[in-house]
Amino acid sequence: MTTSAPESVLDAISELLVEKFEVPSEEVRGTALMSDLLIDSLMIVEMAIAVHETIGIKVEEEELRGATLAGFAASVEARLTDR
Repeated sequence: MTTSAPESVLDAISELLVEKFEVPSEEVRGTALMSDLLIDSLMIVEMAIAVHETIGIKVEEEELRGATLAGFAASVEARLTDR
């Protein structure tokens, strides 16, 4: 993934939530807590792996647990921009 527009990271993470984790698309909003979207610890671990594989950024499980979708996407985006 080589684009740097913030919505592209948000789109990629949203797509993972809907396609890989089968989260209903109407629940995938920027204000939604990642811990509400990923309902168990295994899903959180799998999402951390999926983000690393898809976007190339390593994320910690704790980061996923405490963030909203928009906040998490912004933090991944900031690290993408910094490299």
